[in-house]
Amino acid sequence: MNEEKIESVLLQLIKMVGNIHTEQQEMRQDLQEMKQDQKTMQENLQELEKKAKERHKERLVRFTAIETDQDFIWAKTARNEREIAHIKGRLS
Repeated sequence: MNEEKIESVLLQLIKMVGNIHTEQQEMRQDLQEMKQDQKTMQENLQELEKKAKERHKERLVRFTAIETDQDFIWAKTARNEREIAHIKGRLS
């Protein structure tokens, strides 16, 4: 009878260890999938950051061009206003 109890306990322990082993394998597989997802997300994030930097550079170029155009327009407007004032002075 004592041998039957020991055998029963050993069978239970073997089942428990088997279950734990199976759970560990599943957890390892889940962990690997999560690592792969994380890697994919990091790659996507790097790609988005690269695109954002490129867009930023494009916008800076455009804003610089607009700023240059605006400075030219202001200078030309001021010059025209001076010439108009000079012409008005001659006509008066």
